[in-house]
Amino acid sequence: MKFAKFLILPLAVMLIQSCSDNATGGRVNFDTAPPPFDTTTAIIDSTAEDGLQIYIYEEGNGPFEVVSNDAVSLYFTGRTTDGTIFDSSYRNGATGPVTLNNLTPVLKPGSFGPISPLIEGFRRGIIGMKEGERRTIVIPPSLGYGESQSGENGFDLRNDTLIFDLELDRIISP
Repeated sequence: MKFAKFLILPLAVMLIQSCSDNATGGRVNFDTAPPPFDTTTAIIDSTAEDGLQIYIYEEGNGPFEVVSNDAVSLYFTGRTTDGTIFDSSYRNGATGPVTLNNLTPVLKPGSFGPISPLIEGFRRGIIGMKEGERRTIVIPPSLGYGESQSGENGFDLRNDTLIFDLELDRIISP
């Protein structure tokens, strides 16, 4: 009888977990992500010397632009050039923006100070946005993952061009 009591609790926990609303079996899904922005409708487009492309669809409002030490709240979806989503603020049914706390550039090895975990192209693509702005950034491999790592959610993003649709909700620390 005592042995049965010890079995009931773990079995109940396993049963509850198996009945969760996560129908993906622990895998990430992006079912609620919006369709990609159409770059042909951009009102402004530019390409930096290093290949970073920015397409602006709707200019933001407000007195402030994002600078490198800001925290921001934004919606985003990252895709590969074939349209496959590899990361998004809309993951697993989420509908709210995410907060990024540090847009400071990564410092050189051996230096001290804040370090942004964002890839360089993504970080630079957010700089200069105003609240409410919608843009697409196209990040060449040299400003993305390059040859260094496999990226997010099990995707191998080495040497891939990455496309992010961004919508800035607000600047948290102007």
